[in-house]
Amino acid sequence: PQSVGAMASPQDGVNPSLFATKLNAMLVLMLLDCLCNGFADNLWDPSQRMVSIVFCTLPIALHLFMLLLFFTLLWHTFLLRYGLLLELWGETRWVILFSMIRLGLLIWVRVPRLMAALYATSAEVYWSSSLNQATFFAHNLLTVIYDAWLLRRSYSLANVRFYKPQLWHKHRKQSNAATWQSN
Repeated sequence: PQSVGAMASPQDGVNPSLFATKLNAMLVLMLLDCLCNGFADNLWDPSQRMVSIVFCTLPIALHLFMLLLFFTLLWHTFLLRYGLLLELWGETRWVILFSMIRLGLLIWVRVPRLMAALYATSAEVYWSSSLNQATFFAHNLLTVIYDAWLLRRSYSLANVRFYKPQLWHKHRKQSNAATWQSN
């Protein structure tokens, strides 16, 4: 597959340097997300209460901002320019679904940790709950998978088929034919 920079023309409305900047911003947000999630559960000293609160709430904001940034990558695709929202839904439904699952788990993990920070609960009491241990493990595993997958999906938006209707239709025919043959 060719990238946007290789085949972008002025009428496409694609600015490759802006697109690359958004992709780099996505990578930085993911690194910050991993950093916050890595340290949020290690700060238990009462003197670190405010830092702990920030590390518990910032991942939620970062998650929402990453999702918003993903959709800004779609702004110049012909699917959005021509209002083909059902086609766009077909391309992004898994991103939305996976993001909502991860957001739900993120909130499920961070709210008890935030409450523990606010009420100065000790680490021993917090970690004695098997639910906290299980959600911590599930969340950390899901975060790595989600971040890698979203970054890959973001980079896939550089594919020229999202900017050239002729290539989009050719891709759709090929994928429909492959689906038809496999059934």
